Amino acid sequence: MKKQNRTIISYLLLVFAVGIIVFYQLKTSNLQNELQANRAFQEQIDERMNVYQNLLQIDSALVKGDYKAALKDYRKQLTISGEDDSTGIQLRISLAERLMKMQKAIHSDASLITQLQALDSNQTEHLATAKEIRQYDSLSFALEKTKVRLARMEGQLQKKSFGEYLTFTSSKGSQIHYVGEVKNKKANGHGLALLSTGSRYEGEWKDNQRHGKGTFYWPDGEYYIGNYVNDKRHGQGTYYWPNGEKYTGAWKADQRSGEGIFYGKDGKIIADGVWQEDELVEADKKQKKESR
Repeated sequence: MKKQNRTIISYLLLVFAVGIIVFYQLKTSNLQNELQANRAFQEQIDERMNVYQNLLQIDSALVKGDYKAALKDYRKQLTISGEDDSTGIQLRISLAERLMKMQKAIHSDASLITQLQALDSNQTEHLATAKEIRQYDSLSFALEKTKVRLARMEGQLQKKSFGEYLTFTSSKGSQIHYVGEVKNKKANGHGLALLSTGSRYEGEWKDNQRHGKGTFYWPDGEYYIGNYVNDKRHGQGTYYWPNGEKYTGAWKADQRSGEGIFYGKDGKIIADGVWQEDELVEADKKQKKESR
């Protein structure tokens, strides 16, 4: 009997020991998997930070007015990134192309002014005929018109290209890299911002907060076009989802609030009426009749 009990105890101890070994093996395997996942995540973060650093260097060239070089580097970076444009490279390319066009237009207008001024001085060297007088008046008008256009475009170019670079923390705790108009050492006016979350915003600012018209892009493909007040979606705006759905209407404190319409991915109206805190609280009368 004692021998049988010893055998049972031995088996129990063996099972217990095997259980402990299996437990620690599983735990070790889980820790290794977790460590690999953390390493992969850290590599992704390092890679994204390298991309941001490269883009900030290119942004500096854009701010200094070297649009051609900036455009070349943006396109090179886009080729490296492939289909992943969560950092807003395509948006930067569009901005650089617009600035180059404005710069070319200014140079063209300046050349025209020089030609017209030369023509103006030549007019005094001979007695003008009636036809020449009419041509001169027409060219003088064109000269004044071009001067006005040149001054306006120079102002626009200065606003777009001579913005400053800032880094600050948003009201929601995200690190922001900002290029644009600055007043009192804060983002004020129009500017482009890249967030540490991978999101980006282009539009109007007031004291480091989104304020006015703007467009905000999330890394998952969602984006919002509309009005902001004190760094929150407020007023009229449209929110787009990657599957084609969208909401257009009133917003308050980042939530759908007021009259608005929610469209399905096929463009048909799914919900129409008054919203409160992202919920439809009162359907439109026409929609009520159609649903009966």
